[in-house]
Amino acid sequence: MDPLLRVDNLQTEFRLPEKTVRAVNGVTFEVGRGEIVGIVGESGSGKSVTARSIVGLEEPGEIVGGTVTFDGTELTEADRTTKRRIRGSGISMLFQDPGASLNPVLTVGEQILEAATLTHDGPAKSLPAAFGFQSFRRRPLWSDARNEAIGLLERVGIADAERRIDDYPHEFSGGMRQRVMLAVALAANPTLLLADEPTTALDTTTQAQLLDLLADLSEIEEMSIVLISHDLGVVSEICDRVVVLYGGEVMESGPTERVLNNPRHPYTHGLLRCRIDANHSGTKLPTIDGTVPDRFDSRGCPFASRCSYATTECNTTEPPVTTVESTHHVKCSELDSVPDLDAHPTGSNEDQGFDSGTKSLVNDDSVTDPVVRFENVSKEYETNQSVLESVLSGREQLTAVNDVSFVVRPGETLGIVGESGSGKSTIAELMTGLSGLTSGTIRLNGQPVGIAEDRSHDQLNDVGMVFQDARSSCNPRLRVRELVAEPLIEAGWAQSEQWDRVREVLEWVELGPEHADRRPHQLSGGQLQRVALARAMALEPELVVLDEPVSGLDVSIQATVCNLLLELQEQSGQSFVIISHDLKVVSHLADRILVTYLGEIVERGAAESLRDSPAHPYTAALFDAVPTIDGTSGFEPLEGAVPSPIDRPDGCSFHTRCPMVESKCQTESPDWQQVKGTQSRCHFAESVAGEASPDVDGLGNDVDE
Repeated sequence: MDPLLRVDNLQTEFRLPEKTVRAVNGVTFEVGRGEIVGIVGESGSGKSVTARSIVGLEEPGEIVGGTVTFDGTELTEADRTTKRRIRGSGISMLFQDPGASLNPVLTVGEQILEAATLTHDGPAKSLPAAFGFQSFRRRPLWSDARNEAIGLLERVGIADAERRIDDYPHEFSGGMRQRVMLAVALAANPTLLLADEPTTALDTTTQAQLLDLLADLSEIEEMSIVLISHDLGVVSEICDRVVVLYGGEVMESGPTERVLNNPRHPYTHGLLRCRIDANHSGTKLPTIDGTVPDRFDSRGCPFASRCSYATTECNTTEPPVTTVESTHHVKCSELDSVPDLDAHPTGSNEDQGFDSGTKSLVNDDSVTDPVVRFENVSKEYETNQSVLESVLSGREQLTAVNDVSFVVRPGETLGIVGESGSGKSTIAELMTGLSGLTSGTIRLNGQPVGIAEDRSHDQLNDVGMVFQDARSSCNPRLRVRELVAEPLIEAGWAQSEQWDRVREVLEWVELGPEHADRRPHQLSGGQLQRVALARAMALEPELVVLDEPVSGLDVSIQATVCNLLLELQEQSGQSFVIISHDLKVVSHLADRILVTYLGEIVERGAAESLRDSPAHPYTAALFDAVPTIDGTSGFEPLEGAVPSPIDRPDGCSFHTRCPMVESKCQTESPDWQQVKGTQSRCHFAESVAGEASPDVDGLGNDVDE
């Protein structure tokens, strides 16, 4: 049977004033009917440009060679009418950033209908032709069209779809917006879906649910899918075959299990070794030196400058494509030099150059004065209501953080994990003074603190913050040296001292003086994250709060940033608080972990204990949802949606989704239970963990701490 999609020797260029960049250079692969093919590689490897070239969205690039054949139709030479017909009804694309892709002034229902209407031809339309290309924002939706849109929202897992169809994109969480984007992509019933990093910013459970949905679309409805991702675990979870891109060229391709378990190209081998879950917690991770080059010189192997096995010939001669076994192909001249994947032991902390200084400090029972202490802290917001609603039902309160207590000890890394909407980012805002609490007390070095405006200069200097999106948090008009100097200026440093300090801090984060005069657009994602870290470290705060510090970064850059954080903490002894939905990252870096759900802490304890023996069903679900290379995550999707923080459930806050729920869970709020190295707010904590333990938290500290 002919493949649904065949890409043959595709070449796409970008013509810049100073040079021409070959972003895609001879890419060839096929996608069968009902097959899922993963495309992996670092940023700049050509993944997204390849996908956009397939659907004719390559501008400002230009396809200069090769063919793209979809269901028998060659697309690179097709006229606009043919491309328009195929784009949507034949091929749909799911973009990475739903916030940028969804129209903020149209309801999600209107956008689903628009996508379907624009791709229907002829009189036999299942959606009203009357909508046409006109604006229908304020028109009443016809019942059959509305029902189809509601059905699509339900199909992608939007709870209460009949009501939410009239909501706007900003009223959905990031994970829900990604589901809405999938509903829009599915509106015209395509046979091929191009999904560009669809799970990058999603928490583990939402990511697992979306992957489960994509797998169902392929298996049940025989939809073909091209899944673009930098997460090898995601690709391993659902893809039949994988294509590894680097420098716009296919380095390796073949059945997913074979390529990821027995990689033969040095680049694939390097990516797999960089994975956090392939190394011991707290150890220095292997990295791939250098960065992806711009391909304006197509001689030789594009990976030669970063390859440990490269010879002189690799820099000048294009490597051959070798078939190592049936459908497993590798483009490399030095196949015999590449070792088996497990030939490089990861070793222990001592082997990797890290000592246990931080761990011993945290274990010291004499440490009684925490850097930060939260005491029964709550944060509420008033919802937007009309005057009439307020009179009739009173003011509604949204509880983002509910009666939270914990400490951050000197020299430790505390991880805070949970799904979107669990309250973890609000906790970070309260800790840094970006938001004020409603009740309770927050102490910094023993002193009560409030919002940033009410804190002293010393208290402000004691807390540094690294925001989730480094690019949006950096003023694009400022140079790196000016960005890093911002906290120094606020603290009143003399101008003559600022440059010496900036240079010193840039050295800490392994950026040379040549980076100081560059602007954000001239830096890679990993370099920008280092700039953000340097700015947070400039005043040597006692506490650094990092919100999703490696979210969206390539696996090799993730490894570099994680190594940097471990090194900085070992040298400085500072306390780090890492907010993340990525449990692999938090488990690798953190000494202790807090698990949040619906604004409450449901489990806390030593990172190793939580990872190996979680004592709360929610924690277990989060870890089970993490995709693995061997495809054995074992995640069973949680039933139901996260309850509204306006109308919180009685009893245990998790009981509406818990697979172990009993009648008492619906009426009785659980107390803290000590199990092994953790504390859990679950009536059945011992059953979840498997066995009980003494009343210490795995780090030799009191349970109240």
